[in-house]
Amino acid sequence: MKTKEFSQHSILNTQSFSRRYPAEWEKQRATWLSWPHNEKEWGKDRIEGSDSKGIREFFEELIIKILRFQDVNLVFANEGLLNATEKKYPSIFHNTKFKCKKIIIPNNDIWIRDYGPFFLEAMDGKDKKSLILDFEFNAWGEKFPPWNLDNDFPKQLALYSGSAIESYPIVMEGGSLEFSGDGIIMTTEQCLLNKNRNPKLNKEQIESILKSTFNIEEIIWLKRGLEGDHTDGHIDDVARFADPRKVLICKSNNKHDGNYKHLNESIQYLKGWKNSKTGDKLEVIELPMPDRMEIKDERLPNSYANFIFVNGGVIVPTFNCPSDKVALNIFKKLFPDKEIVDINCSLLIEEGGGLHCMSKQEPLI
Repeated sequence: MKTKEFSQHSILNTQSFSRRYPAEWEKQRATWLSWPHNEKEWGKDRIEGSDSKGIREFFEELIIKILRFQDVNLVFANEGLLNATEKKYPSIFHNTKFKCKKIIIPNNDIWIRDYGPFFLEAMDGKDKKSLILDFEFNAWGEKFPPWNLDNDFPKQLALYSGSAIESYPIVMEGGSLEFSGDGIIMTTEQCLLNKNRNPKLNKEQIESILKSTFNIEEIIWLKRGLEGDHTDGHIDDVARFADPRKVLICKSNNKHDGNYKHLNESIQYLKGWKNSKTGDKLEVIELPMPDRMEIKDERLPNSYANFIFVNGGVIVPTFNCPSDKVALNIFKKLFPDKEIVDINCSLLIEEGGGLHCMSKQEPLI
């Protein structure tokens, strides 16, 4: 589990075998979640739900919905938290078809998409195996300390699972990259070129690193993410692959909205994009923006794009507004062979994240 010293040359020569990051709609082994415990971020009432539904009650509801489709790997920061959860929320541990597995790995917060590992499929000769890629995590540009336990999480998970791991001393968050499953990454310049991440790397160097480490050929760069996004423009709030040649993207119809101009520019860019090697184009499906949400006069990045795939289903965030029904109908039409399940994420977005941000899929390899 040796961490490689970074240079462009060393990154380009780390591929001892071929690898691929499976698309999220492919068969999954489990969904990873990290049970909430950070009172600094959530507040005690929001964690415990003393007067209203708290974050743990939201987790209980989400886990039960995921367990209809597949296993959940549920991470606890310590044994005491695990024991208390078993007593208070027994329903999530007594599913007859799929299992909620309890795992103790220290962590700082719930956003496992960003600090968790990238699970890759790797071929070593004729043998297929799982490979974990581990990047540095600095809490979205050192905004929300502490992050030391989250940064160490992929290494601890590799020790727990016995998986092979490659570690790279560059900052890269899971929500900043979107994968087609067949050689394309989609991302934003606002995030990956932000000086609070990797100030010594330019766009060409970052492209080289991504193409080598993930074994991909094309990168689609959108300009920016949603207004109010503390992550500096994560792609998973803006645009997502629905299959290798279909992209869902948020659209604003309000010319006075801060997202209107750049989202419509991104839509036109994607409609005109062509694969430089194959000439393939993309089918672009537009998602409505939910009603504007604010907390303490600060805009929140609520988005229907922050959905998750499970085996045989798609779980879609809703926000108790009229556009929820419109968005759900789009998903039902786009995925006729999958069950579309909604869950109200109005509480979750108060801390700036969504379903995709707080979960991580592990492919079946």
